[in-house]
Amino acid sequence: MDYEFLIVGKGITGSILANNLANLSHKFKIINYENVNSSSRVAAGIMHPMALKRGTLSWRGKEFFNFSNKYYEHFDGFHGTKFYKKYSLFRIFSSFEEQNDWTGKSSDNIYNSFISINESPINNINHPYGSGLVKTSSRLNIIEFLEFFKTKYSQNISNNNFQFEKLEFKNKLFFYEGDSFKKVFMCQGVNATQNPMFNYLPIIPNKGELIDVKSRYLPNFILNSGVFSLPIDVDKFTIGSTYNHRDHLKSNTKEAREELLKKIGKVISLDKVEVLSQKFGFRPTTSDRKPLIGEHPIIKNLYIINGMGSKAVLMAPLLINELLENKVETSADIKRFSNKIKSENIDYANSLIH
Repeated sequence: MDYEFLIVGKGITGSILANNLANLSHKFKIINYENVNSSSRVAAGIMHPMALKRGTLSWRGKEFFNFSNKYYEHFDGFHGTKFYKKYSLFRIFSSFEEQNDWTGKSSDNIYNSFISINESPINNINHPYGSGLVKTSSRLNIIEFLEFFKTKYSQNISNNNFQFEKLEFKNKLFFYEGDSFKKVFMCQGVNATQNPMFNYLPIIPNKGELIDVKSRYLPNFILNSGVFSLPIDVDKFTIGSTYNHRDHLKSNTKEAREELLKKIGKVISLDKVEVLSQKFGFRPTTSDRKPLIGEHPIIKNLYIINGMGSKAVLMAPLLINELLENKVETSADIKRFSNKIKSENIDYANSLIH
């Protein structure tokens, strides 16, 4: 069958790309191997424009948040779904210095539309240095969002591992298992490290572990205190997340569980929290903490969308829109790593196009 686009991977980026292509009436196919431990499958889906650890706006934070907020609101409105929801987010200060820094920023014109000081106590929470409010915060229910795409585009999805050796390029068209495509988009997350066309890019798998807990004492809004507490059901919360680029074990760890409990235990007594379950996933991070977007340096019409770490919900809608409009920002463009391409990557590319 003849298609315009092939999408490899159906996480957050692959699904949003498919939605954009469908809105433009483009014909596409998705090849995706279901992995319950992909970063998209276990991500909490919290979205805001801040780098909370530093108390600053994240890279393009305002721009990303405004675009994505409209994107998900329009998506829910158009499809009659309720995957996206606004949440209050309170940052628990760990020192007077952090409190003073937040106070100063909240009166700054750059920050006062995003943050403020919270003057009210938070019941059951230990916060001797006070707390700050992130005014622009929300959450996408990623599991339901991805399941919706799985059902909506079931005829477009092949649930198999993508086999690179089967991809061919002839007469300016890509061929894969009897189908033809004009363009190919690789949205593989950490699996891109095994992609012979793009594995020269510095993608670093970063393991994140989370626990679901039961508590009658945690508040019905998002807390951030080194870890986050996200309400997901009545008296049920997700606590996360760890960040570990050294641990490559595909299993939960006692160390991560203890780390999460130790951190949440600073703001609430652990006898008020019951652990229900634990999960893990691997985020695709990069050496310079910027996404990897763009066209392959040798194979034309072959693209990658990757490297968003824990911020795919925030970044993906705008970055994908920019890629489709050929407006990739220089700091996100994979051209910045052209000097990293290896001889085996060049040989593989040349073997594909000749």
